[in-house]
Amino acid sequence: MKFFKELFLGLHSYKESVSFILTHGFLKYLVIPVILFGVLFYFGYTFESWSYAAESSLETKDYSLGFIGRMWLLIKVQFFALLKFLFVDAVKYVVIIFLSPLLAYISEKTEEALTGNHYKFNLPQLIKDVKRGIGIALRMLTAEFGLLYLVWKPFCWLVGIDSFFYEFVAVLIGFYFYGFAYIDYINERLRFTIKESWTFMKNHAGLAFAIGGIYSLFYKVPSLIQTDSTWLKLFLDNFGVLFAPFLAIVAATISMHKLVDLNTSKFANKKEQA
Repeated sequence: MKFFKELFLGLHSYKESVSFILTHGFLKYLVIPVILFGVLFYFGYTFESWSYAAESSLETKDYSLGFIGRMWLLIKVQFFALLKFLFVDAVKYVVIIFLSPLLAYISEKTEEALTGNHYKFNLPQLIKDVKRGIGIALRMLTAEFGLLYLVWKPFCWLVGIDSFFYEFVAVLIGFYFYGFAYIDYINERLRFTIKESWTFMKNHAGLAFAIGGIYSLFYKVPSLIQTDSTWLKLFLDNFGVLFAPFLAIVAATISMHKLVDLNTSKFANKKEQA
């Protein structure tokens, strides 16, 4: 019962987050991921064209280059291919890592609007928060990978579970870990240790599934839409990069306020609400 109650709490918080973003002027923060996304893609496709050019030179089998020259060309091909992968194929993860300071800030501003809690700017603490956000994301990635490929997949293979059920459970596991990563921004401000944050999320798994589930759907659903326009397809494939992180962090903060009452935070200063 508790699981489903907190599941619906998280889902409803997403609905509230849309109006919250519009009424509190948070749309201006979207400029940052749009610019970052554009810069990454510009360099990504530049590196891709350089990689193709170097690869074409390699395929001409121009032996006048000599062994050293051809080896150097091969290194260039691989290097540009790696850069293209980071800036194009893995752009979702790169953008989210770069957005970590902004997500921490937006979560603070959301809490301030909800409760009047104010956190004085503290550069060392901000650096600590960002490092923790990135560290948590990497831990979640490692934990999810280990659970899926070292536990769940071998188990499915041993007992003969079909691929559909495997994928279904894999998606649910992803929901939990994504939700954890966003809720931990608030747990950090409450000065939870990582171990305490783990324990908290085990006790509130329904909320984690809700926050992570909607966040994941923002990535998956738009990309299913078919279109002949290359640019529209590019936008749909990366729709989640631009919008999902902001909705998720605001929804996570709103739902945590309802769950634990952030008014009671001992680590915030109070100021008059507008």
